Amino acid sequence: MTSLGTATGLRAMSGDAALIAHLRVLRGQGVVDSVFHRTVNVLTPGERLVALAARGGGDAPRTLVTDVDSWSGRGISAGQAVEFAPGVITLRAADALLRVHTEGADEWHPILPSLAALDPRDLAAAASALDRLIQAHGSRGGMLGPTPTASSMEAAVTRALADGRDTLVRAIRSADDAGMRRGVLSLLGLGPGLTPAGDDFLTALALLSSLQGSGLAPFGRTLQGVLLEHPGRTTRLSVTTLDEALAGRARAALLDVLHALAHPSGWSEARPTESIRTPVRHVLAIGHTSGTDTLSGLVTGLRLEKELRGSL
Repeated sequence: MTSLGTATGLRAMSGDAALIAHLRVLRGQGVVDSVFHRTVNVLTPGERLVALAARGGGDAPRTLVTDVDSWSGRGISAGQAVEFAPGVITLRAADALLRVHTEGADEWHPILPSLAALDPRDLAAAASALDRLIQAHGSRGGMLGPTPTASSMEAAVTRALADGRDTLVRAIRSADDAGMRRGVLSLLGLGPGLTPAGDDFLTALALLSSLQGSGLAPFGRTLQGVLLEHPGRTTRLSVTTLDEALAGRARAALLDVLHALAHPSGWSEARPTESIRTPVRHVLAIGHTSGTDTLSGLVTGLRLEKELRGSL
């Protein structure tokens, strides 16, 4: 990377502990993958996708939360070279170099809750409470169905999402591996954006499948196989997100929802408390429909888990 004469130091305020450890010894050249108002995605020398989030972006796997308000207007664009040195990521901005330092960043460790203590009635109540909140406050255009002014294309996509979901649910219920593969393939990459709605829905199921003793474990193995066999079926960001979810790693806000649902003594189905409302609100704020689509997957997964408990 050619020097521009000036350099601005930025601080990673917090970040994925596993990523920070990896960056402490990493050297070489990567590339900017994509640039958004709140996030810059970069590929490391080993082609691992890393997100540089703006302040308040929230902790997540393979993510550093930096002390910038926005990445817009900085002259950073996809395809630009990125330099990695131990603890430092250097990007080329319009008129300077931006150096993101990881030293001193708070290290975030994703911690999964256990749902093992929840009986089928608790799981059903958790799913219903979450569904009420999504139906009241979620965004249409994905798993919740079309918007009132939907184009014919949007309506067709939402119908395909519903069909894919129904195919997958039937297959999981009957332990039909071929059916699960069809369901996954019908959803994978379906919908607009860097994380299409079908992928967000699958992410929640993948996360639940990673829980110890989950009845969704066979689905998780099928999904992992499909991702290995069809690496170009969806976006690089979605593949990364799904891989992390299968390993029990997801956004802090989504894990907060699961932690809240794991303690039904603090809420009721009819009157969800702030312990659930607050993390749900944070997830629903993700993307245009991504948060809604992910939580829709969580509702479906909890209901499936309730049904499958009898066969464990």
